[in-house]
Amino acid sequence: MLQEFEIDQQEPFVLVTTDRTVLDFDKFEDLQDESTLHLLQNEDQAPSVATKECIKFTPHYDTVVKSGMYEYYASQGQNPLPYTLAELIDNALSATAKNTGMRTIELRMLFDETIGKPAVIVLDNGCGMTSEQLKNWAVFRLSKFNRKNVKFASEQEGYVRPDPVPRSLNSDISYFGVGGKQAVFYVGHSVRMISKPAGSPNVHELILSEEEFKRKERNKEEVYNGIITNRMPGNSSHVKNDDERFLHALIAEESGKASFTAVVITDIQPNHVTFLKDDFEVWTRQLAHIYHYYIHGVNGNDLSSHPANSNDLPKIDIQITLREKPPRCPRVINIREVEDDMQSLYINTAADRFEFMAEQDGGTVEGIIRYHPFLYYKETYPEDPSAVQERKPIFECFWNGRLIPNTKVSDFYWCTWNKDPKLPEECYRRLSGVLFTDDRFKVSNNKLTFMDLEQRLKQKETFSLGLCQQKQRGIEKEFKQWLQSCHEKLDKQIQFLGYKGTITRTDVAKKKMQQPWGTFSSIQWDGKKYKAGQFVKSVKTQPIVYGKVVQFLLFGSYKGDVFATGGEVEVALVRLTQDITHILPDILKVDWPESNPWPQNAVRPAGTPFGKILDYCLTDLGKYTMTLNTMLSEGNLTVLGGRSLPSYTLNFTIKEGDAERFVIGPVSSPLVVGVPFNIPLMIKDGYDHPAKPPDLTPVLQCSGLDLSYEKVDSSGTTLTIRGVKARGKQAKVRTLSPLSEDTSFPESLRLCFSGKPHSLHVPRKDNPVTAMNGDPVKFNVEVHDEAGNITANPKQIVRCQVQGHPPVTIMCSSTGAGHLVTNPINVKLIKGEPQKLNVQFDMPNQKNVVSVMRELEVLPSTRVSSMELCSRDDGNLKLKNKERIEWPAGGMLENLFYKLYDEAGRVVPITAEIASKIKVNWTAKVYAEDLIRGKLPDIQVPTQVKEERFYQVSYQDQSVSISFTIVPHPDEPAQLKATLPENSVNLGETLDGNIILDLVDQYDNVTKALTSTCVKHLSVEAEGLDKSAVTFMWQESSGSVVVTGVRFQSGTPGPKELCFTYKSYVARVIVEVSPGVPAQLKLLNEPEKPLQVLNDHGIATPFLVQLCDEWGNPSPDQRVVEKSVLFQVKTSVTSQPVNSEGKASFTVNSVNGPKGYYQLIFQGLFNKKCISSPSVNLTVIPDPNKPVSLSVEYDTSAKFPRHLSHTNPLTELSVTEMIFFFLPYRDKEIPQQVGKYTIKFSLQVDKIKVLSSNQIPINVEANQPVKLGPDSQPPTPVVSYSESIAGRTLVENMTLNIMDSYGNPTGGNLDGKVNVSIKNLSGENKPLPLFEGKTSSCQLSLKGGKLHIPRLTVMEKSPGEDGSSYTLVFKPEGFTLSTPLEPYELLFHFYNGMTGKASFSTVWAGLKLLHEYEILKMPRRVFSVNDPHRGQQDVLGMVGHLAFVQDDTAARVISWHIYGDMDCVITRTTEAAKRIYDSTNGRQQVMPLDTMFKGSVDRPLPHIRNGRKLFEPPGNPVHARQLLMFPQDHDSCNNVFRSLLGETILIDDLDSGNSYRKAVVQNNIPCPTILTRQGERISSRGKFGGANNKAPAMLRYMFGAPYPQQYYTLQDQIGLLSEYRSLLEKKLTAEKERSDCLQQIQSPEMLKKQQDMDEKAKQLEEINRQCGKATE
Repeated sequence: MLQEFEIDQQEPFVLVTTDRTVLDFDKFEDLQDESTLHLLQNEDQAPSVATKECIKFTPHYDTVVKSGMYEYYASQGQNPLPYTLAELIDNALSATAKNTGMRTIELRMLFDETIGKPAVIVLDNGCGMTSEQLKNWAVFRLSKFNRKNVKFASEQEGYVRPDPVPRSLNSDISYFGVGGKQAVFYVGHSVRMISKPAGSPNVHELILSEEEFKRKERNKEEVYNGIITNRMPGNSSHVKNDDERFLHALIAEESGKASFTAVVITDIQPNHVTFLKDDFEVWTRQLAHIYHYYIHGVNGNDLSSHPANSNDLPKIDIQITLREKPPRCPRVINIREVEDDMQSLYINTAADRFEFMAEQDGGTVEGIIRYHPFLYYKETYPEDPSAVQERKPIFECFWNGRLIPNTKVSDFYWCTWNKDPKLPEECYRRLSGVLFTDDRFKVSNNKLTFMDLEQRLKQKETFSLGLCQQKQRGIEKEFKQWLQSCHEKLDKQIQFLGYKGTITRTDVAKKKMQQPWGTFSSIQWDGKKYKAGQFVKSVKTQPIVYGKVVQFLLFGSYKGDVFATGGEVEVALVRLTQDITHILPDILKVDWPESNPWPQNAVRPAGTPFGKILDYCLTDLGKYTMTLNTMLSEGNLTVLGGRSLPSYTLNFTIKEGDAERFVIGPVSSPLVVGVPFNIPLMIKDGYDHPAKPPDLTPVLQCSGLDLSYEKVDSSGTTLTIRGVKARGKQAKVRTLSPLSEDTSFPESLRLCFSGKPHSLHVPRKDNPVTAMNGDPVKFNVEVHDEAGNITANPKQIVRCQVQGHPPVTIMCSSTGAGHLVTNPINVKLIKGEPQKLNVQFDMPNQKNVVSVMRELEVLPSTRVSSMELCSRDDGNLKLKNKERIEWPAGGMLENLFYKLYDEAGRVVPITAEIASKIKVNWTAKVYAEDLIRGKLPDIQVPTQVKEERFYQVSYQDQSVSISFTIVPHPDEPAQLKATLPENSVNLGETLDGNIILDLVDQYDNVTKALTSTCVKHLSVEAEGLDKSAVTFMWQESSGSVVVTGVRFQSGTPGPKELCFTYKSYVARVIVEVSPGVPAQLKLLNEPEKPLQVLNDHGIATPFLVQLCDEWGNPSPDQRVVEKSVLFQVKTSVTSQPVNSEGKASFTVNSVNGPKGYYQLIFQGLFNKKCISSPSVNLTVIPDPNKPVSLSVEYDTSAKFPRHLSHTNPLTELSVTEMIFFFLPYRDKEIPQQVGKYTIKFSLQVDKIKVLSSNQIPINVEANQPVKLGPDSQPPTPVVSYSESIAGRTLVENMTLNIMDSYGNPTGGNLDGKVNVSIKNLSGENKPLPLFEGKTSSCQLSLKGGKLHIPRLTVMEKSPGEDGSSYTLVFKPEGFTLSTPLEPYELLFHFYNGMTGKASFSTVWAGLKLLHEYEILKMPRRVFSVNDPHRGQQDVLGMVGHLAFVQDDTAARVISWHIYGDMDCVITRTTEAAKRIYDSTNGRQQVMPLDTMFKGSVDRPLPHIRNGRKLFEPPGNPVHARQLLMFPQDHDSCNNVFRSLLGETILIDDLDSGNSYRKAVVQNNIPCPTILTRQGERISSRGKFGGANNKAPAMLRYMFGAPYPQQYYTLQDQIGLLSEYRSLLEKKLTAEKERSDCLQQIQSPEMLKKQQDMDEKAKQLEEINRQCGKATE
C-alpha cells in the first residue's frame, strides 16, 4: 500500500487501462493480473505527468520448440536430420570423454508399432547428470562457460580447456547449451531425459514437450517450469502411456549400470520417419563422415595401414539400430563399419599427402592435403553424390575433431594454380584436404558453419610446415615441389600408342638424356586421339606456326603401349604458299531494310519486327546483344593467320507494349448484397506483359442485379473499380472495358451474393410424412435470408433430430440448401400398429433462427422380421432359437422346413428373391427349388460324440436368423478297441502305463457297454508274453477295462502282436519289443594273433566291440560308456560312448611301457556298474629307433674355483639304445657363492618329449684370498667412556675370515696376526680412543684363516672427542701371499661426559645426522615427478614413487613399458580417487584399489610346470614385478603392479626372448609380454620391432633406485633406538610420579586425613555394635 485516499461520492471518475479502455464489470473480470490502471475523471483526461508501467516479458515457448527450424532447414539443400542427430552424439561424446574403458553410444530408431509409437533414443555410458546438471541442460543457451554444477557458489569451478591433443580430438564438443534442445524438437515434439550420475543410487528424469508448453499457456501457468523425477534404477512403474511401452524394456536395462544418459524423443515428425527408414545408408554414411576421426583415430580409416579390428583404434563405439514392425528384421550398424563415407574415400584413394600447420591468435590448425592421381583412363578423385558443385573446394573443416559440414575452404595463396607451366591446372583439381582446428576458432550454435575461419587463415605469416617450422615462403616452395613430384611419379595420364622402336636423339643437349627415346605413332589424351600426319598449329604464339605431326617421343625403354604424364612431339613445319592476309575483309557493314534502322541502345516495344536477318519478333522483355561474325566457309574459323575477321555488335532493349487486355484480380469474399466491394483489373499488353492502364470508363453488367460503383483509380499496371454495390439475387457480374472506339474486351466474373441466415425452410408434400420402419427419411432443407433468398455463409450447419434417434447434420455453407437423410428409423411397433414421431430442424450456430417441426408416421415394415423351423417327419418338432438337440452320432436330420413372418405377424410368401437370401452354415450345396418350397438341406450329424456343432439359418446377412446346437450320442457297440500308452518295451521289462479296453460303435465312440463281470470273459495272447503278470480291472467311472503287467520274457526283438478277446469281439495291437538292458560286451573285430606291439607305437587294426543284452541280442543303448584298460603300460585310448547300433571302435594309437606280456581289457559301464567284458593278450617289444633314457658320466673329482668358468669334466654321454657323439658344452658362469650345486642334462627327442639325466652334484670352492672380512656385517657401534662394559664394547662375538673377492671364506691353511687400531674418519688430527690397557692398538692371532673376537672394548674414561666418528682397522700381518690382504674397517661413534637421557639424545642425533647427510645425500636415480596428493587420506601415492628398481637397464625398460601409468595416483578407495579427479578437473589419472581385480597367488614362469622345467630357458628370464622393491605397504603395492605388469617377463636380449617364446608356445602354453634389458619388447601376440616396441635411449622419468644397504641398517638401528628412547622416557616419568606420590603420602595433610579416617571407622564400628544389640 503506497497511499490511501478517498473520492467524493459526487465526483465522477473512471478506471482505464494504459490504452484508455474503460473498465466495466465484464471487462474487469477479463483483466489480467499485475495490470496497470489509471484513475481519471473522464476517459479523455490528459495525464498531468508521465507514468510508468511494470511489465514481464517471458520468451515464448516457440523459442525452444522451434529454435532449430530455420537453422537446420538452411543446410544447403541437404536433409538436415543427420546434423540434428550429430548434436545429440556430441553431447554423448562429451559425457563419455573421461571413460577409462569403451565409450559406447547407441542410436535406436524404434519404428515398430507393436511396442509403441515411433521414437528415437540416444544412449551413452558416460558420466551421467545430477539433478542440478539436468536442470542446467533444460535452460536454453546456458553454455558450459556459465552453468553451475554445484549447489553452493563457493564450490563453483570455472571451465577448464582440455590439454592439446593431435587433431584436437578432445571430445569437448558439447558447448553452447543450444544444440541439444534444437535437435530434439526438430526431430520430434517431446523429449524424455533419463540420466544416472556416477556414484548416485538414483536415476533422474525430466520431460519437455510442446503439448505441455501449450497446456500451461492455455491455463495461464508458468511455462518454464518442470518436474524432475528421482527414482531407483529399473523402476518403470511411472510409465502409464501405452504409446511409450517400449520404455519398460529401456528402463529394465538400467540395472547394473554405474552411470548413463538416455535421450528419448517421441512424437516424431512423419517425414523424418520416412527419411530414416528409406535413406538408412545415406544418413549413417553422413554420421560416419562427421565423426570419422573419432572412430578411426588421428590417421583416419586408412585400410592399408591397419585392419578394422586393430587394437590401436579409439575406444569409441557408435552403434545405430533401426527396428521396424515384424517380419522386417532390425538393421544394425556400427558406423566404424562404414567404408564409403567421403573421408574414407579420400584417404584410401590418395597416393600421397602433405601436412602443414597454422597458428592465428592462439588457435592452432593442423592441415593435410592429399593427392589423387590420374590413373590410366580416369581420375581417382572420389565423387561425392551429395555435392551440388561441379568440383568441391579442397579443404573440409573439422572443429575439435568433428566435421563442420557447411564450411569448406577452396584454397590458400600457396596452393593455388598461378599458371605455372610446369604444373597443369588439373593437378590442383586432384587435391583434397582437411583442416583440424581447436575451439579458438568459433562455429555457429548448431555446428554447421565456421564464423571466420577462412578470413583468419587468409592472413599472411600464418602457415608453417609441421616438421621444420618454415614460414610462408618455405611452405609455398615445399608444396610446389611436393605437387611436382606427385604429378611426375603418380599420374598416368597420356597413353602412348603404336610403339615403333627406340632411338637416340642427338638434338638433346644433355648427353645422358639422348637415349633411350621410345617412338609412337599416336597418343590418347583427355578422351581425344592424336595421330602422326595430322596438321597442327601453335597456340598463343606470335606468329602462329603451322605444322604436321611426324611422331611422338617418350624418354625410356618400352616394348609396347604405355601411360605417362607427358612426353614430346616431333612436328614438321609447313609454310603458307602465299600471304593472303591482304585480301581478308576489314569491316562488316550492316544495312536496315524498309528505312527502319535499329541504332545502338535502341528501345523497342515487344513484338517489334527485327528485320530480315532474324525472321522473328522479340517478345521477352530485357536487354539484348546481337553479334554478327565473319566466318570462313572451311572450318567455320573466325581467326585466320592470327588475325580476327570483322564482326558487328548491336545492344538494344525490349519493353512492354500498349494495353490490349485485362485480367480480373482477386475479389474479397464473401460478398453481401448492398455491401460495397472493389474489383481490381490487371492491364496486359498483347504478350501478357503488365502494361500501363489507359484512360477508360468501365461498364458493369449483370443479369438480375442492379450494379453501381463510386470511382475508378489506377496504380502501376492495375485499374481498380471501387465501391461496387449489388442489389437483387445472385448472378454473374460482367465487366466491359472498351480500349478503343471500335474494340472492346469483355471479361466475366462469377460471384455469389448472400445475406445473413434468417429462417429455415423444409418443403413438404405430405403431412404427416410417412416412412416404413427401418428405412431412412429424406428431407430437403433451405436456409433463407430476410428477403427469402437462399443464402450461403461460413459454418452454416442444419441439424435434424428425430424423436428417440441421434441427430444428423448437413453443411449448407456453399449452396445454402441440401438434402438431409436421417439414419434408418427403427422403433418397436406394438401389435403392428403405426407410430408417430416428432422431427425438429434447427441451426445450432444460429440462435436467432427459429427451429422447424415436422411429424413422421412410422408404418409396419413388410420386410421379413422373424423365422420359424419345423420338421415334417415329426409334426410336433419345432426348433426354438438356441435350442440343444441330442441325436445319434453319424445320423441324419431330414425334412426341415422354414417359414418367414413380417412385423405385423403376417406370413411372407417365399419368392425366388427371398429364397436367394436364405443362408445356412452347415453346407454350401443349397438347391433353390427346395428353398422356394421352404425346405432346408438335410443335416449330417457328426460322427464323434465330442463334436457338438452349431447350426444357423439366416435371412439377409443374419438380420433375421434362428440357431440351434446338435449334441451327438454313441450308437450301438460294434467292436473292441485297445489303447496303448506306449508302443515299445524292452525285453524283460514291463510295459509302461495301462492298456485301456473299450467297446466302441462304428465311429469309434466309447459306448460304456462293459460291466464289472466282463473281466471274466477277457483274455490276451502274444508270442513270448508272460501271461501270469497280466491283470484285467474294470473302472466304473469310465466303463473301461484297464490291462496291466504286460511283459515279454523271451524271443527275439521286433514287433509283437497282442490279441485281446471279449466274447465275439477281438482287438489287436502291435508292440515294438527292443533288446533288453545291456549285460555283456562282445568283440566283433580284432587284429591277428599273436599280437605284438612296438613300444610307443599303436595297433593298426581297430577293435570293434558290440553291446548285447543277457539273451545275446545287440543293444543300441548309448548310455553305456566303454573304455579299454592295458595294465602296467600307458596307452592313448580313452573312454567313449557307443554309437546308435551299440558298437564302439577303439584304435590304440600308442603303447608305452617296459618289454613284456600284457592284457588289453574292454570295460563297459551302465548305471556306474561294470558289465561282462572281453580281453585281448598282447606283447610289448622295444623300438630300436627311439631313446628312452639319458645317462651321463661325470668326473666328480673336478674342482670349480669361482674365478674360472665351467670347464668340461664330462667324460661320456650316452643314450639308451642309441649312439651319439659328444659336442663340448658351452662355458657356464660358476656361482659366486661357495657351496654344493647340481647339474642336469636334457635331450629333446622331439618337439614335446625331453629326456633328462640324473642330477650331478658339484662343489664350488673359494678363489684366492684377497681381504679380511666378517661373517656378517655388524651394526655401527656406539661407545662411551662409561664404567659399564656394555657401553664401551666395540665388537662382540665377531668372527673375521680371510675371504676371496666374492666374500667366500678361504685360506684355511693360513695363520698369522691381525693388528687392531683406531684412526680418524677423515684424517683429522683429534684425540683417539684407547683400548683396554690404555693401548692404541692390539694384536690378535688368526689361525686356519679365521679369527674370533669375543669382545673388544675401549678403556674406562677413554680419551676421544665427544660425538665424533672413528674407524676401527683390522689389518692382517705376517702372511706370505702374492697379493697383500685388504684390511677390514668398521665405523663407530664415540661419546663421553654424558649419561642417561642426554647421552642417548646425542647418540640419536648422531645417527640421524649420519642417516641424513651421509646416506640420503648420496647420488642415486630418483622418480622426478612431484606427487602433490601423497599423504592425503586414503592415497597410496603415484605409481613411480611406489617401487624401486636396483638395475638401471631393468628400471629403464619397465618404466617405458608402463610409461603411461607412471604418473597415475593410486588410492585405496574410489571416493578418494573421485576427490582427486574432481579437484584436478579430470586431468590427473587415478586408479582405486577397491576396484582392482585381486589375482591369484603368483604363478611360476611359463617354462615351469609342477615344479619342473619343461626346457632350459635362455636369457635368465624373470617376472618383471619381482625386480620391484616396495619401500612401504608391500601387499597393496604388489596388487597394483600385478594389475599393471601382469605376468610380463624380463629377459637378457631379443634373441633369447624369441627363443623363449617359441619354446613356450610349442608346449601349448600362452606366453605373456617379454621385455629385454636392451629395451626391446615382444608382445603377448609375438609382435616385435618398430618404434612402438623399442624403448628410447633417454626417458623423462623412470623408477628410482633403492638406498644402499647401510641405509636400511641405520633404519633398523634408529627404530630400535626410538623404541629404547620411548621406554626410557616412560621409565623416567614413572619414577618421577612414584617419587611425587610418596612425598604426597607423607605430607601433613595426608597424615591428618588418615587420622580422621581411623576415628570415623571406630565410630562406625560402635554404631554397628549398638544396632546388633537392638536387634536382639
